[in-house]
Amino acid sequence: MFIETDRMAPTTADRMPLAIVSFDVFDTMLLRRCTTPSGVFELACRLAGCDTARPGLVESFTQHRSLAEAKARKAAFKKTGNGEVSIEQIYARFPRQLFGLGDISPEALAEAEFQAELNLCVANPDILSFYRSAREAGKRTGFVSDTYWNGERLGRLLRAAIPGLAWDFLYASCDHGSSKSENLFRKVIAAEKPLSHRMLHVGDNPAADIEAPRRLGIETHHHRQASTYFAGLLQREGSTFALLSPTAAHGQRLDDGLRSLRRCVANRLATEADAFALGATILGPVMAAFDCFVSEEIEKLSVDGRQVAVAFLARDGFLPYRVWTAHSQQPVGYAEINRRAAALAAVDNTTGFTPLFAGIEQIDHAATIEMIGADSPGLRAFFARQPGGIVDGEALCLKLPTLLGKEAIGKLARSMRTGLLEHMRQTIPGFDSATDLVLVDLGYRGSVQKGLRQAMKAAGLRTRLHGLYLLTKDDSLEADDGDTARGFIDDLVVSPQTKLTMLSNIAVLEQLCSAAAGSVRSYRNGEPIREPDVRDAGQIELSRQAQAGAIHFVQQLGAFKAGGLDPFANAGTRAAWAATLLARLLLMPTDDELMLLGSTRHDINLGTKAVVPLADPTKAADWMVAWTFSEAAGMPVPPMWPAGSFSAIAPADGFSYLLKGCGLLSREIHDDIPCGQVEVTLVDKTAASLAKITCRRTGNNDLRLHIPLSVQQGIEAVAIPLGQIAPRGLLRGVTLQQHDKLLLQHKEADVERLGAERLHAVDIRFDGELFAAEADGKLVIMLPPLEAKYGIVSVLLSPLTEGRPMSLAMDNADHAPAAWPSLDGIVI
Repeated sequence: MFIETDRMAPTTADRMPLAIVSFDVFDTMLLRRCTTPSGVFELACRLAGCDTARPGLVESFTQHRSLAEAKARKAAFKKTGNGEVSIEQIYARFPRQLFGLGDISPEALAEAEFQAELNLCVANPDILSFYRSAREAGKRTGFVSDTYWNGERLGRLLRAAIPGLAWDFLYASCDHGSSKSENLFRKVIAAEKPLSHRMLHVGDNPAADIEAPRRLGIETHHHRQASTYFAGLLQREGSTFALLSPTAAHGQRLDDGLRSLRRCVANRLATEADAFALGATILGPVMAAFDCFVSEEIEKLSVDGRQVAVAFLARDGFLPYRVWTAHSQQPVGYAEINRRAAALAAVDNTTGFTPLFAGIEQIDHAATIEMIGADSPGLRAFFARQPGGIVDGEALCLKLPTLLGKEAIGKLARSMRTGLLEHMRQTIPGFDSATDLVLVDLGYRGSVQKGLRQAMKAAGLRTRLHGLYLLTKDDSLEADDGDTARGFIDDLVVSPQTKLTMLSNIAVLEQLCSAAAGSVRSYRNGEPIREPDVRDAGQIELSRQAQAGAIHFVQQLGAFKAGGLDPFANAGTRAAWAATLLARLLLMPTDDELMLLGSTRHDINLGTKAVVPLADPTKAADWMVAWTFSEAAGMPVPPMWPAGSFSAIAPADGFSYLLKGCGLLSREIHDDIPCGQVEVTLVDKTAASLAKITCRRTGNNDLRLHIPLSVQQGIEAVAIPLGQIAPRGLLRGVTLQQHDKLLLQHKEADVERLGAERLHAVDIRFDGELFAAEADGKLVIMLPPLEAKYGIVSVLLSPLTEGRPMSLAMDNADHAPAAWPSLDGIVI
């Protein structure tokens, strides 16, 4: 929920026994439209005429500006005993020639930075409101600031951001040769002469604005920039931006004020880590940025006499629809159309059932009936002939036309098409007169749009379709027949590889944006007939609260825009930051977000009642026992939120997942490297044999062994010579994978963790995890009977001895890179 809390400035100045109220300037009365103060330096670099197209120049300029200030303050302190300096003294120590600015004076560079300040500074509405109430109550008001800007320039900054602003006093530290933490407040008291306990100071810095004035008996109010939690969130976003958008036009510092706005919104919330707060600080900004994109694209289409109708698509388009209606009077529709309905409405065309079943690895007869709403004797017989009654979606697509028959398929398509088009007429304003229909959805491949195109073509409708999507898989989004499809976060905003990683975790966003209703199954007289909503009440309420928070942000945004702060005015900047906020949530969640979202479940819909977990850290941990992190990160779904699953194991694992998603995970560091060999003992019913196995060092200094098996061997147990590998250590886990293919890819086989009851110690002190082994000590693993032709046992352990496992080129020249082991001679 939203309440005004004590994080905001007090709003009762008329009832406070005060004579004087002083205010800090930067990050208190004035906000900057950048993520950090160094954003001012970056804009100064651009305004100074530097060759900003040169790679690395802007970053170097910004860092040198900070270094010049440090040098100037050090020199001033050595000379005068305090570190207060002017902006001109700072630029006097700046290496101007390095940046081609040798002919420009320090004063000119100082003016360029001042112009940057004028461009970036805006009023903080919360503080300004209190300031005005204090003046109306007859209090003497003014400003006390630690700054290298003198009083004249500081006043110009204030009045540029707040025209007509008046004050009774203004103290700039560089004018007085002392900071607030030193003697500046003493000078204020000496000059303004407030009565004891009759002065209040409002500021953001705990030391300079709170501790220093309190020591002199001045009352204070801490207007903090951000809570510890939110500050940590912003740090994560900074790292994410650097990984996702290293070539963004303005870098991560110049965000057009989005961070400042979000800090203000966060400071007004009663809580900081619940669903409402998530909506207000993360989901809302992403949706508001997308909404600006949609609005601009609709405006571009509304030319040359075109009649443009707009439909937001259920269920995931529900939140974008609410965001639109929260601020716009333009009539739009909310149409309940999903991939299944659109595909079945066009199933009698050349694409057939492919849009519905493509990509499904396994499906049975019951699920097929639920998805298509039809059955036949041929279909039943077809599934009865399949091993286990299971078939892959591609094979089913090829057979369905024959199994159902042309007449039944035509009837199925006409029924769905009639109901679908009637529903569109009832829900989309201006549908019949529209020359162009805009479809707004989260994304991703334009499946609904493609199905609608074929269905409308079959019905003789030539309305052009234009898909506007939050996130797109651009190589699957081609449109024809005058149609268009555009993604807000397309492959020019983030790389295709990163996009695929985001889409692999997108179920989190879908659950937060979804309507509180089941997915549409069919239509009766244009009214949707829905599937039961299989999500529990708590999960639906979580989504409702997150959406309420998002709408709250949109409402707050309007007020900030009126005050001159519009973080979404620039198309490139808003797309880069929307991608950053979304990717950070999906790929590097906080512990609070894991607790909030991790236990929720994702409903597959498409006519089925299946629900799968969003996060499953247990499965992720099992895969990390069996395989390298790179391979484990590609484990099959479910879970639908692999990033959350790894983050739940350890924050570092979550960050590694983000690095992999951005293509920046060094496999040489994180993959397994051969570091020696051991002989393990394979025990069948009658005898034991030795097999030479390669030990592999992981990026975490663990050791991993892969032991290949075949059902023909009849192996019942494997003995690992722990005494030879690590006299002392921690057993991380033992897993088994099985498959009928010899050269199987690791994704094809489920990972089964073998429990403690199957682990037996011989000459080892072993408590189920920690072990201390004699020289000939062994860990005996009792195996279950193989149910497939081949199996592989994986063992992961952490040595607890001095030093660490080393992998040296001279020791491993004959070893191949880590790969799925071969069974040839049982040697890997």
